Amino acid sequence: MIKTFKVLILMLPALLSNYAIAEYRVYQYIIKNKLDSQQIGKTLVKTSTLDPVSFVAYNGGANSVEVDLLRTWLCPGDTSKKDTCRSPYRELSSELLNAKD
Repeated sequence: MIKTFKVLILMLPALLSNYAIAEYRVYQYIIKNKLDSQQIGKTLVKTSTLDPVSFVAYNGGANSVEVDLLRTWLCPGDTSKKDTCRSPYRELSSELLNAKD
């Protein structure tokens, strides 16, 4: 009886896994290069799934890049082998431009 209960407890997550809902966060950054003399003063907008601390560390640390968080949003669904979802801010701004008074 106890062995059956242990097996049931171990199998429960597998049985419920079909009901899991996945989502991931996307970050949009304004990046300034601190090391490349040709790039100093120029900014780049980059979208990533890396959080701000990880993004800076992955790109050489605070001494090589300056990163400012511009915006962030959630993407629902499966995160494997897919590009980031479209920004809801882009959709909102296009709706505002097309709105009639």
